[in-house]
Order: sequence, then C-alpha cells, then structure tokens
Amino acid sequence: MSNVIKVACVTVLPLLICACQSYSTQPLPPAATQCQPPPPPAAWFMAPQEPTLTQRMLNELSASPMPATKD
Repeated sequence: MSNVIKVACVTVLPLLICACQSYSTQPLPPAATQCQPPPPPAAWFMAPQEPTLTQRMLNELSASPMPATKD
C-alpha cells in the first residue's frame, strides 16, 4: 500500500508542478519607461561646511549663543 502511494506521488507531483507554470507564446510588448528626475537633496546637504573635520566638530560641539534655559 505504501509503495502505491509513493509511485502515485512521484507520478502526479511533477505533473502538478509543471501544470502550474504559465508559458506565454507571445512576447510582451516593451513598456515605454521614462527616467524620473532625482529628488531634491536634503537641506543639511546644501548647508555650507568647513574645510576640515576638526573645524566642523568644533562648530558642532561649541556652546550655543542662546541659553537653553531662562533664569
């Protein structure tokens, strides 16, 4: 009984797998695509930067001219 089931599975499964595939005989027409322009850059990218990394770090880590808290 077990051998009959194995033979049936070996015979039927490839047929089921092949039957699920769709083969198109007509090629699809090429779709006309147009490249979109790139999005505008983020605002931080447009900000001027100092020429050296050291100066950039000093500017980022320097004290703010406005106090964070009011007395």
